[in-house]
Amino acid sequence: MTRADGAWLEGVEALLAKPLPLAHQTGLRYALGKYYDDLGEYSEAFSHYRQANELSKRHAARYDRAQLTQYIDGIIGNFDAAFAAASHSGASVSELPVFVVGMPRSGTTLIEQILASHSQAVGAGEVNFWERAAERFAGCAPGSAARASALAALGRDYLALIGARAGQALRVIDKMPANFLYAGLIHAAFPHARILHVQRHPLDTCLSLYFQNFGERHPYANDLDSLAHYYGEYLRLTRHWRAVLPAAALLEVPYEALVGEQEYWTRRILKFVGLPWDARCLEFHRTERVVITASRWQVRQKINTRSIGRWRNYEPYLAPLRPLLG
Repeated sequence: MTRADGAWLEGVEALLAKPLPLAHQTGLRYALGKYYDDLGEYSEAFSHYRQANELSKRHAARYDRAQLTQYIDGIIGNFDAAFAAASHSGASVSELPVFVVGMPRSGTTLIEQILASHSQAVGAGEVNFWERAAERFAGCAPGSAARASALAALGRDYLALIGARAGQALRVIDKMPANFLYAGLIHAAFPHARILHVQRHPLDTCLSLYFQNFGERHPYANDLDSLAHYYGEYLRLTRHWRAVLPAAALLEVPYEALVGEQEYWTRRILKFVGLPWDARCLEFHRTERVVITASRWQVRQKINTRSIGRWRNYEPYLAPLRPLLG
C-alpha cells in the first residue's frame, strides 16, 4: 500500500464509522495495520493491530498458560533420552516423510517450497495427523505389546495418508509447524525420517504472529504476554528434542542464515534429507503448486531480507517479548 491508496483508506474509515459485525471490524483493523506498516507509520500501525487483536479475543478460545506448561512437562517426561535412544518395536523403516516444524510464521512454508521444487520431492502441506496420533499412543502403557502395536499402526496409517500424494517422489514434505510438539513420537515411529526445525528471531516471529489474522486459531497470538509464554514453552521443548534426539534425525535451520546464504543452506538441507542437488530449489518462487498458509504470497517471491529485524520498528511496544531475547 502507498499514499496513493487514500481513497481505500477513506472507504475503510467510513465503514468503521458504521455498526459492523465483529469479524468485519477485526479484518478491517488488521488491514489498517498493514496499510500504515507499508507507509512506515509504525505507531499508527501498531495501534490498529492492537485494536484488531483485542477484537479477536472476543471470539477466540481462551489461552490457558498453565495447561500448556503442564502438557509440555508431560511430553518431556514421557519422551526422555531413554525413550529416544530405544529401538522401538513396530517402527517403520521408511525414509519417505520429511517433517518441517517450528513456530508458525518462522519460515516453515519457505522450507517446504524449496524442497517441493525438487524433482524427486512433493509438498504435502500441513498434514493433520500427529495430534490425534499422540492421543492414541498416550493410552498405551510403556513397554507393552499394545504400545508397539500402536506405533506400528501409526506408521502404517501415516504412510497410507501421505503415500497417496507421493506418486514417484522419494520424499514427501509434511510442513506442520505444531509437529514440534510430537517430534519424539515422530522419531519413534519413523527413526529414519528427517526432521527440519526452522528457527527465526523470536521477536520477528512473535510480531508476525501478532500481525496475522488467525481467526479462532492460535489464541495465544492475540496477546503479547501470552505470545511470550507460548514461545518460551516452545523453546523449552525444542531444547529438549535437541538434547535427546540423534543428530542424524534433526537439523536446525536458522531462517536468517537461509536468507543470507541461500545456496549453502539449500545444499545442506538437501543432503540432510537424502536428495541430490537440484538447482530448481533455488528458483522455488517459480514452482507452481497450491500453498494455502499465511505465507502463500511470500513464497511466490525471490528470497529477500525484508522481514529480518522488522521488530525494531516496533521496539517501544514489545516490552512483554523482550525476555525472549535472553
